[in-house]
Amino acid sequence: MSNHEELDESHEQYNAACLRYARCSRAGEVIDLGGLCIANSRHPWAMLNAAVLTAPVSSQAELAARVAGAVAYFRRENQPWFLAAGETWLGEGAQATLLGLGLGKTGSMIGMVTEQVAPPARPLPDVETRCIDDEAGRRGLSDLNAVAYSVALDWVRDLAMGEALWQDPLYGCNAYVDGQPVSTALVLPQNGVLYVGWVATAVAYRRRGLADLVMRRALEHATRETGITRTALHASADGYPGYLKMGYRPVEEFVLYAPV
Repeated sequence: MSNHEELDESHEQYNAACLRYARCSRAGEVIDLGGLCIANSRHPWAMLNAAVLTAPVSSQAELAARVAGAVAYFRRENQPWFLAAGETWLGEGAQATLLGLGLGKTGSMIGMVTEQVAPPARPLPDVETRCIDDEAGRRGLSDLNAVAYSVALDWVRDLAMGEALWQDPLYGCNAYVDGQPVSTALVLPQNGVLYVGWVATAVAYRRRGLADLVMRRALEHATRETGITRTALHASADGYPGYLKMGYRPVEEFVLYAPV
């Protein structure tokens, strides 16, 4: 696969996850504005209300026209939200263009991919792991992520524990210490790729290889069920070094913008 194709794939995977969350939310809505898609979960957590580019822009005037539609939409909705896209798709000068629309850069992540996860470089932690296949497992996934992102437990439970999200096959894994969930990951099969998200570890248990463990267990389960080995994710700065060790390679920096 060429670099151009992998860039398109990285956008496709991120966008598909955002659209899925919106469609699985009780009051969610998905709107195609032409070159930009709204995935609005109508949720108090801004990270579940997204505007995502669906194709690269040819000019900054085109970027402004596309994003203006999202700005107007979310102003009417009175919802917190964010815009996400790779720097290549946004084009040179995007930060100034978006600031003119009232959006400031709030963070970034790295789109990454691998055809197959590399063997572990060191022994994996010897702790209990369980597939996420019941309400207690979903609560562990939800609450670990809520704490990691410093948002209310109910905000994340509303989506992560809802039956709608789990109607299509998902493959999650939690790690437990003394019977309590301490690390979690979720794998979403999307368009022939296993997309990894919702990776979180309790603060007291970080830097022990637990995220590596739960990701591998979830991916192993997903591969057994689907036959897919290619996997993609979008990494935070903290997670990036660990994903490199697992065999992932960077594709593109994705930038996040939100109303200033």
